[in-house]
Amino acid sequence: MNNNKQAPFERVVITGMGCVSPFGTGATQLWQSLLQGENGIKAVQHLPLSGDIVAIAASRPCLQQAIKRHPNLSQYTSLDASVQGFFLAVEEAVQQAELDLFTPEYRHTACMIADRTYSPANDMAAFLPHLRHAQSEGAFSPSAYWQQLTQCDQLAQRKQVSEFESINHFTARYYGLTGPHLSIGTACASGNNAIGEAFEKIRRGKIRTALAGGAYDFDINAMIGFTRIGALSQNPDPETACAPFSQTRSGFVMGSGCAVLVIESLSCALARGATILAEVTGYASFSDGYRATDPDPEASGASRTLRGALAVAGLDPEQISYINAHGTSTQMNDKIESLAIKKVFQQAAYKVPISSTKSMIGHGIMAAGAIEAVACIQSIRSQMIHGTRNYQQADPELDLDYVPETSRDLKVEHVLSNNFGFGGQNASVIFSAYSGAQHETHR
Repeated sequence: MNNNKQAPFERVVITGMGCVSPFGTGATQLWQSLLQGENGIKAVQHLPLSGDIVAIAASRPCLQQAIKRHPNLSQYTSLDASVQGFFLAVEEAVQQAELDLFTPEYRHTACMIADRTYSPANDMAAFLPHLRHAQSEGAFSPSAYWQQLTQCDQLAQRKQVSEFESINHFTARYYGLTGPHLSIGTACASGNNAIGEAFEKIRRGKIRTALAGGAYDFDINAMIGFTRIGALSQNPDPETACAPFSQTRSGFVMGSGCAVLVIESLSCALARGATILAEVTGYASFSDGYRATDPDPEASGASRTLRGALAVAGLDPEQISYINAHGTSTQMNDKIESLAIKKVFQQAAYKVPISSTKSMIGHGIMAAGAIEAVACIQSIRSQMIHGTRNYQQADPELDLDYVPETSRDLKVEHVLSNNFGFGGQNASVIFSAYSGAQHETHR
């Protein structure tokens, strides 16, 4: 007999995290660099960029040697770089969680990964000669690039997606995982959506464990496309180009990297004696229904998303210790995010510190939310928050506390992480310090 009674929600915790960022491999390296206010944005050397494309970005480190040194991954040096990096992050996360994914007990672990499938630009060796030829002829421009690309028979004939270019598929195959796997593709909101969807499935009792995260390597397609729509910073100085919330901001800077979290039910973590790093307590995702490349000027979708995450967590705005902002450094995104925070937090908006991880590592698109989740968890564990690099000149319209430049000691209990994507896709996740006391999440 169905009595329509809903089972209590499971509490959801994080027991492992791994990361590859422009600062190097490892979650610890990321956090130390963020606290020190280091800059991961450099001149781009590996792509033939010229003309109106500003050749700066936050590139991932070379991973070949790290892969070769890893006993489980040394045979995979020929894989796509984003896959290589992701497996370094997975191995770091599962080792910290002390979770053996090869055992039958965890065979049903889910994979919720934000990544791209096939892009012609992933096969750089096939068309770099064409781009270099165009550049040497003095004809390199976005339009010349497309002409060269269409003339490349090797790319034109390639119609099938390589199995190595689906990180979800490869992760499941590598570990023999038979749980649900979902490739998330919600642009800049993808990383948060991946974590949030894993959270939802676990708290509703659909799965017990999940690998959730994202991976992204920028390429020439991305550089050209984002330049065309006016989204990238036109400041050629890597030291000052990315300036979230500052009046000097002129666009975002491309980033690369990956991160993964081991997320599981509290009951599962306690049963195996795992160390709990943090708890996921809130998540919401709503769309603007506005334009593909511009946020809703009233911040309607973003505001609804913030409210939704707070409602699921059962928290009031005053209980949020810190906001890890979307903070891309574009004129509109920073303005609209600030507006959403003011609408939802009211007077509390002026008390909560807000900072942008992207100010130091650029915008990792599909990976952004996952990498920033690592920063959020590190904030909880260290009771510190990092600053916003290059916040030099206040914008009169943006009058909140953006934690200029330097890190702070702070009592951190609940962290709100925002990521808002092209297409009006918004996703917010709340991470909380774990305590044994019951924390009730809501529908």
